[in-house]
Amino acid sequence: MTVRAVTRRGKRKFVIDLLYRKSDGTEARFRRDSTAATMAAAREEERQIRDRIARTGSPYETPVAIEPEIVVNYGDVVKRYRSTYLQTDLKSTTRRGYDDVLDRYLLPELKDRAITEIDGHVVRDLDFALAKEVVRRNKTRAKSTRNNVQIVLRSTLKFAVEEGSLAAMPSGLPRLKQSEQTVLEIPTDEEVARILDNANETQGRALRLMAYAGLRPNEVRALRWRDVQLRKAGGGFITVRLGRSYGELHTPKTGQREIPIAIPLWSDLSLTEKRPSDAPVAVTKAGKPWGQFGISQSFERAMEAAALSGWSVYCLRHYAITSWLRAGVPVHVVQRMAGHSNLSTTQRYVHFLKADLEMAARLIGNIVVTPVEAAQ
Repeated sequence: MTVRAVTRRGKRKFVIDLLYRKSDGTEARFRRDSTAATMAAAREEERQIRDRIARTGSPYETPVAIEPEIVVNYGDVVKRYRSTYLQTDLKSTTRRGYDDVLDRYLLPELKDRAITEIDGHVVRDLDFALAKEVVRRNKTRAKSTRNNVQIVLRSTLKFAVEEGSLAAMPSGLPRLKQSEQTVLEIPTDEEVARILDNANETQGRALRLMAYAGLRPNEVRALRWRDVQLRKAGGGFITVRLGRSYGELHTPKTGQREIPIAIPLWSDLSLTEKRPSDAPVAVTKAGKPWGQFGISQSFERAMEAAALSGWSVYCLRHYAITSWLRAGVPVHVVQRMAGHSNLSTTQRYVHFLKADLEMAARLIGNIVVTPVEAAQ
């Protein structure tokens, strides 16, 4: 009998006792008290044990193997993020900025951390450290820099959620900070003329496209003659279709737009006789397309030659936008010409003009007309 009843301390027990052959062919004995309360139930338990021996070669239950948890580090996520999302969804300039933030701020702190450990506390601690870090002359990190770090970190965490490395976005992430309002750099007519007069012919064309058409440097680099429609009597239109950054073409921030050609710019562009449609409008002295930083460097040399300082090349674009508003072009039209995605950006220039008017009003108010002048 492989199942027998025994009495221990006045209690009736059922014992399962059987011989079996292991998987390697050797004989073994299995003996255990049944958990059953009746002989019939004990025999059913014995039958299940024999079935298990037939299936596995052992009367014992095989423990379920627990798969070791795979720990995904933040650095592993960033590698996949860079090879996919950064390449397919971001423009080259944005990609460069994201790469810089990752290498400078995020990877040194989070590279070896498990992605599941990056919660609101970790992110707030990182932001706090940046806020307290002194960069130069007792100045801490700008709010815009801290925002950029938060934006890139959120983007990588969202990517981790989409690929399944993270169940959900962490809660308690710090809010983005309201960036400081920068002061507009707008030179006068005389200062712009001095800068352009101190630029050579090829430098001058690139700078005039910024000063009179309000183009961004990447739009100057991508401009082709097919995008320029000159009228014989003067004027015409420039169509901004593309930008070029770090050698890659991309669409402008707010899509394509058209800009009327001002007379000073028309006088320059109309001097070019042969204009292959796919040739760049602005080239270097060597006749080659401008590199990523060439226009900015040329502006700095021209500004230094004009004995001026303190501006970036973007002051020429600011000058163009302000000139349109001073000429009476409606602000919503200026918004389209400048390629501003938000009207509030254009409104900043309007506020600048109001400051001009207030200063003019103060100057006019100081004019005193003497009786002799009044009689004349």
